[in-house]
Amino acid sequence: MYPYEAMFLVDPNLYAEDSEAVETTVKSLLEKHGAKIVQFERWDERKLAFEIKGHKRGVYLLAHVEMPGDGVDAMRRETRIIEVILRNLVIRLEDDIPVYLEKSAKYAEIMKEDHEARRARREEAAGMDGGGYGGGGGYGGGSHDAPSAVQDTPGS
Repeated sequence: MYPYEAMFLVDPNLYAEDSEAVETTVKSLLEKHGAKIVQFERWDERKLAFEIKGHKRGVYLLAHVEMPGDGVDAMRRETRIIEVILRNLVIRLEDDIPVYLEKSAKYAEIMKEDHEARRARREEAAGMDGGGYGGGGGYGGGSHDAPSAVQDTPGS
């Protein structure tokens, strides 16, 4: 048995109609191929970069499982005929699942802190110079002494 992370992209319409049935379908597929489900969650619903089987959106289901290596290929083949599953990605983890989840949580915390620090620096920089680009207002920040488009003509 090896640790895996499996991501399933499922039909958002079918998921909206009966989320429990869709999740049960995915879980039973995993168990049918020898997987012991350690963690299973609905990750997110997102707009897709391109249409997949006529869908512009998809629901992502994330599973952390332990399963035999030969079960992965058989499961991938079977996902092609299950209507609710649009795509799937299965990755073998280098660490055991609890260790991997702990590392993931630490990484997520570091990324959150980094994101907040960047946001604070941007807000501070925007507050110091009034925001915007060029500092002069408008585009280009040019001189206000530019010649007028209307010129006086002699004799008028």
